[in-house]
Amino acid sequence: MTGQLRESEEIAARALESMGFKVIERRSKVIVDNVEVSDVDIVAERDGVRYAVEVKAGYVDVSSVRQAYVNSVLTGMRPLLVARGFSDEAAVAVARRLGVEVITLPDQLYVNPDELYETIEAAVEEALDRVTRPLSMCGRLSKEQVRVLSAIASSEDFMAAAKALGLSPDELGHVMEALRSQGVVPRGDFRAVRVSARLLLLCESLARQP
Repeated sequence: MTGQLRESEEIAARALESMGFKVIERRSKVIVDNVEVSDVDIVAERDGVRYAVEVKAGYVDVSSVRQAYVNSVLTGMRPLLVARGFSDEAAVAVARRLGVEVITLPDQLYVNPDELYETIEAAVEEALDRVTRPLSMCGRLSKEQVRVLSAIASSEDFMAAAKALGLSPDELGHVMEALRSQGVVPRGDFRAVRVSARLLLLCESLARQP
């Protein structure tokens, strides 16, 4: 069993439990006349009904539906597939005709650790680049810019910053847009601007030390 399939089974098990299923067994062997002929990825139960659950790391095709149906007949349990969706209309038609239920989970749940790491890494790099870019202005700020940045850095939100500066929200909006055009603050929500302001003020204070 591949690592990707093991991860998919863990995801499927957690999803089933969140839907009210109780996971009874994993990798349950299917025995016919004392011969192991197959296995069921997950045996689950809900409302007194047991399900033979087949988990697909990808999309459900006709072969997957047939396998789930055969396992259900051999085990006497209701067939259930957990996957990203159907691969084509043929799979949909066969599942409907054979009475195989399919639970579709969002693609995001199937992101493997390497993909998740890369996604997080890219997001962190983008955020750091955005909030640190104004550091190029370090040592070149005017007193007015420092005053505005100080209010932003010490305020919980945009409205609090406007109040601290004695400005209306519209006036502060115009001031911040001017600061963005000057490269003093980044584009983004107030939290990103506040983080950037704190970093730039720290750099500014260090730059002005004798």
